[in-house]
Amino acid sequence: MKELYLEKPGDLKMIDMAPVPAPMAREVKVRVIYGGICGSDLRVLRGTVPYATYPCRPGHEILGTIVEAGAGSPFKVGTKVVSFPNTYCGTCEFCLQGRTNICANKKAFGVTCDGLFAQEVLLDSEFVMPVPSDLADKRAILVEPFAVNVHALKRTDISKGKSVAVIGCGTEGLLAIALLNHMGADITVLDINPTKMEKARSFNKGIKPLLPSEAKDQLFDVVIEAAGVKASVEQAFQLVKPGGAIISLGISGDPISYPALRITRSEITIYGTIIYTKKDFEDAIALLRDPAFNVSPILSRIDPFAKYQEAFADALTGNFAKIVLDFSQT
Repeated sequence: MKELYLEKPGDLKMIDMAPVPAPMAREVKVRVIYGGICGSDLRVLRGTVPYATYPCRPGHEILGTIVEAGAGSPFKVGTKVVSFPNTYCGTCEFCLQGRTNICANKKAFGVTCDGLFAQEVLLDSEFVMPVPSDLADKRAILVEPFAVNVHALKRTDISKGKSVAVIGCGTEGLLAIALLNHMGADITVLDINPTKMEKARSFNKGIKPLLPSEAKDQLFDVVIEAAGVKASVEQAFQLVKPGGAIISLGISGDPISYPALRITRSEITIYGTIIYTKKDFEDAIALLRDPAFNVSPILSRIDPFAKYQEAFADALTGNFAKIVLDFSQT
């Protein structure tokens, strides 16, 4: 069995892994089918996450099959599951409110503790969710990143015909566009890369593409910031209508110029959003089970696990949407 190992930033390798022990109590042993490369994996690889710990095994987006289950697990051997990216304690004030996504004691797989990019992993049953048998693997691997947007877009009212600008057409931006298109929103997309905007328009030719420099004087009911860079966050404040809302989906550690006067005088609402709850996962699965729900532009390609170096290198370029590793091919 093989796993990925990140000794330090930039030093990613494949190594032989120690045998995974038999699951105890509520644990399950999962044989990984697919693993999706996420932006947070790339930031940990670059060394730009200040709270990341090294060495570690990267990865948190997986689809796999349970091959062993502890006596207390509710899942049977043979069940396909997808993973959560973080643990949560279940006892802090936020967990008791059902807001497990902001648990005070959470640990992040592949960031603050070992991740899931291995051919077999051991997980508590609490942090996996079964996948229906009618959900194809290529759609199931999108459950975790898609749930991020399911949670985010619940933060404000988005109804048919509402004008929504999405800044950034990376994977999460594209997933937001997929859901907005399904909801019937009037969508404008902004990116510095015309190729990415064309990918966004493949959902619906009625989607309007704009370079950031072309968006002067345009205003939108809702602005979704999905690029996670200083310039795009600051532009979001310029694009939102009075009384409108900004959903902060991208992640940036850069200091941002905060237009307090405009926010106050225009009654702009800013929604922070991070990952999801189990209900969001369930809603994401329900949408992905619908054949009419189009997510085909999201998955750029599936690479053999053995080609992890090439997969990560291409993901780092920013020219692809979701790149997935096939863990059966070493």
